[in-house]
Amino acid sequence: MRTLLFLLLLAFPSLAQVSSNLPLVYIDTEGKQIVDEPKVMAKMKLIYNGEGQRNTPSGTAVYDGNIGIEYRGSSSQSFPKKPFGFETWDETGEDIKFDFFGWPEESDWILYPSYNEKSLIHNVLTLRMAEQMGLYGSRTKYVELYLNGSYEGIYVFMEKVKRDKGRVDISKLEPDEESGEDLTGGYIIKVDKNTGSNNGSWKSNYSNQAGAFKPSEFFYEYPKDITTIQRDYIQSYIEDFEDVLQTENFADAATGYQQYIDMESFVLMTIVNEVAKNVDGYRISTFLYKDKNEKLKLGPPWDYDISYGNANYCNGSSYQGFSYNFNFVCPDDTWQVLFWWQKFLSDVNFVKAYRSTYDDLRSNGILEESKLLALIDELANEIKEAQVRNFQRWPILGQYVWPQPQPVPATWEGEVEELKKWIPLRLQWLDQNIPSEMEVLSAEKGLGFNVKAYPNPYISSVSIEIVSEEKAIANVRLIDLLGREIKNQDFDLEKGQNQLNLNFPENHSSQTLQLLKVKVGGVEITHRMVQK
Repeated sequence: MRTLLFLLLLAFPSLAQVSSNLPLVYIDTEGKQIVDEPKVMAKMKLIYNGEGQRNTPSGTAVYDGNIGIEYRGSSSQSFPKKPFGFETWDETGEDIKFDFFGWPEESDWILYPSYNEKSLIHNVLTLRMAEQMGLYGSRTKYVELYLNGSYEGIYVFMEKVKRDKGRVDISKLEPDEESGEDLTGGYIIKVDKNTGSNNGSWKSNYSNQAGAFKPSEFFYEYPKDITTIQRDYIQSYIEDFEDVLQTENFADAATGYQQYIDMESFVLMTIVNEVAKNVDGYRISTFLYKDKNEKLKLGPPWDYDISYGNANYCNGSSYQGFSYNFNFVCPDDTWQVLFWWQKFLSDVNFVKAYRSTYDDLRSNGILEESKLLALIDELANEIKEAQVRNFQRWPILGQYVWPQPQPVPATWEGEVEELKKWIPLRLQWLDQNIPSEMEVLSAEKGLGFNVKAYPNPYISSVSIEIVSEEKAIANVRLIDLLGREIKNQDFDLEKGQNQLNLNFPENHSSQTLQLLKVKVGGVEITHRMVQK
């Protein structure tokens, strides 16, 4: 019956969408139910007449064959609009490679729904931004999907993160490569939740948080048929890197952590995560890869629905604050940011590269405000027609969908406009708050300590960043202009960067202008704070 309906849709366009500026994807499972592994065989047609051309159900199919399809993702599977992973198959269920949209040929692909991100832009924007920064990010194409005769809306047709030429371009690691140069790559590792199927994992020996043992878990992503010797090699490589990070001389350019990592990739991915204010950054859906005789690289970027202010928890909606300080903002969350960034940001070499690379991208790169806004307009224009059909199928505009902050825009145009307003505020905040080389040197050379406090104006909490020259105790006081104490609290400081949080009860009320006083040893720094 479903096969008949599928054929009717192709034969009679009136039963389906007659015309679209986006490619059309038709999938028919021939009565089989899609599950989260294993993949089931289905038929797929992709109709695409080329850039700028209209596509209709009766148009020419650039792909017309078998696929193996399954649900994919973690929390995203709970939404009505499901994410799919699929492979292009032959008649026997064996992988075959295909060059969709002129991309490098491969067999593994993803159809991404962006259900809880209603502009439908965040992921594509981030991957295009990363690409213009010189990173590999999965290629993307908006399509409209029909599944078993049912219109399912706009999806992002995209490359799965995978080792191959044109994707994560590292050496193929064969099972018999277990010694010497051969053993050194290539590997893909993922830091993530322990959900769904995986190829094995190990946990870090170090906690990401003081006072509670919350280590990150590393999953073997590639090769799938990894041997015990290969597992031991890549685990030992990352453990040696983490051991060095814990030493007093971790920042030494010759003997420190830079022996193990490609700093450029770590700096660029840090900028990607911070521009997007990615709530999951550095702790979930985080990829790492290593080629033969090469250092460990961070990337490629992945999963940015809950970013650009689209999270109503852990300060995720604010354009202020750093994603790498998640552990201080949300210490009770199970999945914490790798402790690596606490160390990186105490190293003048990393901070110098971070600040100068960001400044270059802001002055003459994709992070120029006009360029980012133009990219958003380009993507919005591409899906402007199809988004109407998408939200007829999924009538969620103006309604809360986890984890969207309030107020919820009533229209798709409102969602896009919200993104366009958020990004300039974020960039301006980063301009003022990304640390500088001198701030780290001031701590290293004993010139005192540096304090930043935000948001300002604040409502019910204040975050404080302190770069300290040594382990110490910071006394933090908030007083009004009459000298009355609103808050008085001591904090233990580690050498380097520290993140503190002052929280106030909901009924807290005082004068609008207040003084925040931070005292370490015999030195006190005062900030003027404004309460909304």
